[in-house]
Amino acid sequence: MTNRIRFAFALALLCAALSTGTLASSMYVVQGIAGRNYTTPSDPAFPVDILLNDEVCYVHGLPFGSISGPLTFFPGTYNVKVSIANTLAPCSESPLIDQAVTIDARSDYSAVLTLNEEGKPTLLTFKNNLSPVAPNMARLLFAQAANSPALQVILQNTTTKKLYTYAVNPDALLDVNLPAGDYTIEINQGTTTLVASTPLRLFSQSANLLYAVGQASNDTVILETRTLRDVI
Repeated sequence: MTNRIRFAFALALLCAALSTGTLASSMYVVQGIAGRNYTTPSDPAFPVDILLNDEVCYVHGLPFGSISGPLTFFPGTYNVKVSIANTLAPCSESPLIDQAVTIDARSDYSAVLTLNEEGKPTLLTFKNNLSPVAPNMARLLFAQAANSPALQVILQNTTTKKLYTYAVNPDALLDVNLPAGDYTIEINQGTTTLVASTPLRLFSQSANLLYAVGQASNDTVILETRTLRDVI
């Protein structure tokens, strides 16, 4: 009976999203909690399940550093519960996170699971700017979701050697347009390098979702990326 209810609710969500296609929105979910930062060093992947409105187990077994989506939603407010993954009975564990998320019409979001300053799991949401990108340009959307003070993001165009340096505060989203091309990206906290120089290709008329997740104090900060092409 429970499975039938969940299926009916999922079907209702899908039908509503299709029937309001011009209003539908999307969301990427990022698992940014490493097991050794919260529970035990023996399970660094720390997979989680995500329950929506107490009915639909929307995401199963999402490990640290992974991105799920885009998931489609229609406008409204949703209750989101995040729990430790249970492969036999997904979404059955007590929630680590229990939050409400409001989705606007025709919008794109990133929802990042992370730890707050007290070391407790929380959900950060960022609204992604997917307005058209000009030819020969690329948009960079960098979410500072790591458990860390302000970060310094340094990009270098490998052809022109031009440097682009930005300071990004905790829980903030950097939104900049750069010339398309090949870059390297490095993330620092003060004089400490958290993410060493890494290649990054910015395609013409793309939006590039970048997420700094993990914890600076124990060297678990990583950079996760997703490229969206043809943002026109």
